[in-house]
Amino acid sequence: MENLDALHSATDLGILPSVLLLICTAIVVVVTFKSLRLSPVLGYLVAGGLIGDHGFKIVTSNQVSFLAECGVVFLLFAIGLELSFERLKTMRKYVFGLGSLQVILTSLAVGLISLYFLKDNSTAFIIGCGLALSSTAIVLQVLEENQHQNTQLGRISLSILIQQDFIVVPLLVIVPLLSQDSKSIAYAVMISFSKAIVSLLVIFICGRLFLRPIFRLISSDSVQVNNEIFIAATLLICLSAAWTTEALGLSMALGAFIAGILVAETEFRLPAEDSIYPFKGLLLGLFFMSVGMQINIIEMYKELGSILFFSFTLIFIKALIIAGLCRLFGFSRGVAISTGMLLSQGGEFAFILFNLAMSNGVISHKTGRILLLVVTCSMALTPLLAMLGNRLADFFDNKKMKNLDITAHNTADLKNHVVIAGFGEVGAMAAKMMKFQNLNYIVVDIDRDVVQAGSDQGVPIFKGDVSQLETLQALSLERASVVIITIRNMVTVKRALSSISANFPNVNIVIRSPNLKNANALYKAGAHVIIPEHYENGLQLGGAALKHLGISDYEVARIKGQFRTNLYSINKENYEEYILEKN
Repeated sequence: MENLDALHSATDLGILPSVLLLICTAIVVVVTFKSLRLSPVLGYLVAGGLIGDHGFKIVTSNQVSFLAECGVVFLLFAIGLELSFERLKTMRKYVFGLGSLQVILTSLAVGLISLYFLKDNSTAFIIGCGLALSSTAIVLQVLEENQHQNTQLGRISLSILIQQDFIVVPLLVIVPLLSQDSKSIAYAVMISFSKAIVSLLVIFICGRLFLRPIFRLISSDSVQVNNEIFIAATLLICLSAAWTTEALGLSMALGAFIAGILVAETEFRLPAEDSIYPFKGLLLGLFFMSVGMQINIIEMYKELGSILFFSFTLIFIKALIIAGLCRLFGFSRGVAISTGMLLSQGGEFAFILFNLAMSNGVISHKTGRILLLVVTCSMALTPLLAMLGNRLADFFDNKKMKNLDITAHNTADLKNHVVIAGFGEVGAMAAKMMKFQNLNYIVVDIDRDVVQAGSDQGVPIFKGDVSQLETLQALSLERASVVIITIRNMVTVKRALSSISANFPNVNIVIRSPNLKNANALYKAGAHVIIPEHYENGLQLGGAALKHLGISDYEVARIKGQFRTNLYSINKENYEEYILEKN
């Protein structure tokens, strides 16, 4: 018994130094890469290579494999949180059109090349499909680092990645069946798809029935809970959905993705996103490190020529196909090239597919190891490829000198978006609110320096005069939902109101005004909502004073709402009579 306790003690003591060295290595390497203005993703890969199976062997990839997979699960859950069924509906052209064509054409091209070299149909099929997938984890990380999530590049990339994640499910089913006869394959695929439909229906129905009641229960004032309970509930929902699909032989990530979409349909999306954010970041770091742990420098050196040849061939083929499809769908040359370069690597799901294929004898272990090194090499090159793609995009689209044609190209994929006119302090705050809610928006300003400063911050901003019809057409206003005019110059505001209401009558217009004295004229010009700055400042100042005097938050909010109702809900036609009567 004493020996057993000693063994446990030694084992525990052996884990702690490994964990400490894992964290220490990650911190040192990532901080070093950031100071060199290189992507932290590269830092994680290098850190994994140093401490992993083929480095100092401090930690093995098997020890972190489950946590790394959880990182991908939380990533897909976070992607689902940023989407809703309504947003998926607006993106369907690019998810199911552009994304599907990319997977099909890339699989065919890579598969035919593999068939030429390996002379085996099953192997060529697996390689083609596996290498058609890009790295969701790395691409989204690079987009976030470069603040491109809300740009056209970010929207197109997300659409293609979503379809690739959908494709993973049937691939995980088909790969183990390729060694069987055709009748068995057809039967097994039918059974697996039936399981997929059943599991998704279960997740969907349970989500619709129980998500809101659960979140409302733990968030109600009558239940004394802390933030840890809400985090636990979010983790329970995410991991339960992932376990459901995993138990049925499907991808854990698929269940988490659907759960994220269902949570996004509720009013608790933002708290849920905050709950899983620390786990997603930490576990994704472990995922990147686990990828780096699989890099065998000696084996890579022996096969360096083949690995480099196949890596750059893969990058070239995928970049060419994706860029060509983007051009076919009407995107500008710069956006097409940057999207192609960003998505040209292999993906994390390729590791799962190729390992599954090797364990089932579909591909040889030698071929599989080379493929894994090719995927790893291409993933490691992603930050550099993204940087090169951005520079090529700047060259082709001349982003420092934006014109209406470039603006029109960059809004071609938008629908039900928000247009913000003016990027001063008010416009910048409105843009932050749209970004916080993951809504598609675009900013227009007439000042070239303001446009350049906003563009450097990753804001989708373009130069133009919102009172000109040509600018409004370039902003795709016919498909927009709301226009927010933050400009102070009331002459320009009235011209913009007249142009928008005359040419785009279905768009709602929100404007700022010093007060409500000219509200009738502004309403007649086309405004739907007027925000009077002086009144709002007074309400905020009065509300702050009431709070200090002991008035509850609820009562302060009620008083503000009552004043707003009395001021803003006046019949537009009778507004002038109301002012005269009050005076």
